[in-house]
Amino acid sequence: MHDFYNAYWWLFLLRGIFALVLGVLAVGWPGATFTTLIVFLGAYLFMAGLFAIAGAIAARKSNENWGLFLISGLFGVILGILTLYNPFATGAALIYLVAFWAMLAGLLELIIAIRLRKVITGEGWYMVGGLLTILFGVLLVANPVAAAVTLTWIFGIYAIFTGIMLISLSFRLRSRH
Repeated sequence: MHDFYNAYWWLFLLRGIFALVLGVLAVGWPGATFTTLIVFLGAYLFMAGLFAIAGAIAARKSNENWGLFLISGLFGVILGILTLYNPFATGAALIYLVAFWAMLAGLLELIIAIRLRKVITGEGWYMVGGLLTILFGVLLVANPVAAAVTLTWIFGIYAIFTGIMLISLSFRLRSRH
């Protein structure tokens, strides 16, 4: 199995370069619309899915887990196509999904903070954190345009770090090849 990763180090390199370029574009265009982010996300899902499918096909004789790579790749390609087909629906769904998660997470933090009152002192800070998390979710719903720009920057930073990590990994795998 290790021979597979060493032999196909370049797949990680290509994914890393693609993620890095995508991240720089997302961060470098602060005025870009959320639709652009969603198109980038759709392109990334599609391309990452293709790379995973290529890796699965290449690994089918040397890696017993090649089927997992294939399934992951197929899901990536399908999600990428759906996202590129209707970026507005995907963008709206993403904003509301993050907002719902934030409000639910904040509520759970409040519940935990109340229960911690019997165990520790200073639980008020955890309550403040829960309230801020709920407020974050409410703000996302109240101003989806600002949410879209913020999520664009977060995605860009994530893609840059992921790209650097994948490129670094590819060079380490190549040196072992």
